[in-house]
Formats: sequence, C-alpha cells, structure tokens
Amino acid sequence: MGAKRSKFIVALLLIICVLNFAAGGITLTEKVKLVILPGKVGSGWNMDEVDYLLSILEEQALELGRFQLFPRSDLQQIMKERNLSEFGVSQAIEIGKLGGSKYALLLTLTELSSSWSSKANSYIAVSRYTIKLYNIEDGSLLASKTMESEGSSKESSQKAISNALRSTATDIWYELRQIFKLEAYVKAVNGNAVTLAGIDPKLAKKGYIFQIETSSGGIGYVKVVGYNKSDGTVIANFMYGEKPEEYDIAVEFPVMPFKAGLGLGMFSGMFGLGISAWGSTEDIPLSLYIGVGTFLGSIFNYTPVYMNLGVGFNLLEMGRINASVNGGLSLIGLIDLDTFEPVGYIFGAFGGAIVTYDFNPRMGVYGSIGYSLYLGTGGPTGITIQIGMYF
Repeated sequence: MGAKRSKFIVALLLIICVLNFAAGGITLTEKVKLVILPGKVGSGWNMDEVDYLLSILEEQALELGRFQLFPRSDLQQIMKERNLSEFGVSQAIEIGKLGGSKYALLLTLTELSSSWSSKANSYIAVSRYTIKLYNIEDGSLLASKTMESEGSSKESSQKAISNALRSTATDIWYELRQIFKLEAYVKAVNGNAVTLAGIDPKLAKKGYIFQIETSSGGIGYVKVVGYNKSDGTVIANFMYGEKPEEYDIAVEFPVMPFKAGLGLGMFSGMFGLGISAWGSTEDIPLSLYIGVGTFLGSIFNYTPVYMNLGVGFNLLEMGRINASVNGGLSLIGLIDLDTFEPVGYIFGAFGGAIVTYDFNPRMGVYGSIGYSLYLGTGGPTGITIQIGMYF
C-alpha cells in the first residue's frame, strides 16, 4: 500500500512539470510583422483542424498587441494557387518577404489524437507539435521547441480535440510572449513612480512587469499602472529590488496571471503534499483560489484526496511580501489505491490566509493556514497548514 501511495504522490508532482523555452528572446519597442505558417502536417490532423488552430492563434496573437500578422485569407489564397497543404522553410521565408514580415513562425503539427480514458471518465485529446521561429532577412533559426497540449471532454472526442487545439493556441501564444519581449528605458523616477519611454505605450498593458538592470548591476522590478497620453510614456510603480535610475533599460518580465505552488502540509494529524494556484485577471478582478492534494494517512481506511475551490482578496502588499485571505468549498474524495477509483466523497468548506515572499515576480515561497469543516459526524475537521514554493 505504501508503494502505491508513493506513486500517487509522484503523479501529483508530474502535474507541475513544465517545459521552458531556451531562447534568448527578442526585444521590441513597437509592433513587428510576423507570418504564422503550417509546416508539415502529421497523423490525425486535417486541414479544417489546421485552419481552426491558425484562426485561434491569429486571434490571440493580435490580442497580445505586438504583432502585425500576414492575413490568413492571403495565405489561404497562396496555398490554393500553389496547390499547397503545408510550407517548408524556404517557402516560409519567401512568403514572409512577400508580405514584408520580419519573422516567420513555422508550425510542424506532428500528431493529433483522441481516446476515451476510463480513469478520467472523459475523452482526452493530445496535440503534439514543434514551433520554429525564423529571421526572414537571413533565414536563420532563432528558436525551436517541441511541445504537447491536451484537451478533454465528457461529451465527445471531437470536442476534446477542439479543446486541445485551443490549449495549443494558448501555449503557443505564451511562448510568443516569452520570445518577443517589450523593451523601454527609464525616463524619470519620482519616488515609487517610474516613467518608461522609448516604447509604443499601446503595447505595455496595465499589469505588465518590467525588469530593470541598474547601472550598478542590481535588479529592480516595476509594474505598469497607466499611461501619459500627452507625451506617450508608460507609468509604472516600483515593486522591489534596486531602485532604477534615469536611462536604465527596462525589459518585460512575462508572468502568468496565476501563481502555482507545491507545498508540504498537515491536516488532522496527517502529513501531505498539495498543489495550490491563485491569482486574478482584468476580466476576473476577484482572486481565484484552487488547491488539490493528498495525505499520507487514511480516512475510513481509504486514501484522501482533497480539492478546495474558492475566492480571495489581498490584505497587504508591501514590497516582496503579500498577504491574502480566501475561502470557499472543499471536497475530499476517498480513493481505493487497489483500483485507484473513488469510493466516496465528503463535502465541506474552508477558509484561510496565504502569505507569500517573492524572490522575483515569478517565484517565491508561501505559507498558508486555514480551517476546514466537513459535513457529517465522521468527517475530518481541523486546521490545515502548508508551506512551499510557487513559480
């Protein structure tokens, strides 16, 4: 039983494994022209799905605001005239030059598949692909990454595929933001107000974070809070680190709107491992919170797996330290490790607080304490403590 429980915890660890794009990055001060092209199309893909992926990716890339894209309608016309279903490197560069693009993103769509998963009780679709970024001017390869995205649906295999394609577009969008980073310079510093110039202010959206390497070699971080329309500058607030000075270079430090952390915890006398995620967006200003995990113990002779889902709000933000409170619904599933099937559920509610300390805007440590109350006389109730790292 102990070995099975260990495998179960290892499975939770695998959830947080992510791939990092080993690219140096390209800094931008204004929009650049980009063409996104389908390269080799592998098994499971058809042209309708390729076109659907490109349409979503085009929409998301335009929403990012830092690209002028080669029109997809023109690409379709070129492909029709030349009887093409895919582009090679030389053709990608040719099309890029034709449209005046500076960069070409070539998608090699390796595999697309969907199958029913009895464990997940849903259809699981997987998209495997490689993205390669080329410099149109000299044909050099600037970045390359092999990726995998998933989608699921309880309704149908086709809907799982559609969800996988949306995940694919979102993952590519995130990589584009990691590669094409905004760059500005510090025009003025007045207390904690930092004015950034040398960049199209339409590109630097509110909430974007810039990393500034100071003349002394230190690092500071600022967050965009607004714009000055009269002189076309970007207004940011100093967060923490070393204070920037006039003419220091500021480079975008892309972060996701949600932080995810892995931590060790204790509840009802049991040690456990949990994954927590929290954050908010402009569309959802109230912070969301979710936590999942398991404990090295048993309830009614079964292994407990919990999920907390709720909302929260910030209490304190002071430099690298942030404190927030959250609360919501809680669910414990009782798992039979012989079959890995749930045999029962316990419902309840939770409330608590999280304190975080940033090493940088992407990574830090956190500690949380809360109280969970479950329905029924046999349900566990008590204080939950967790400490860990987020990234």
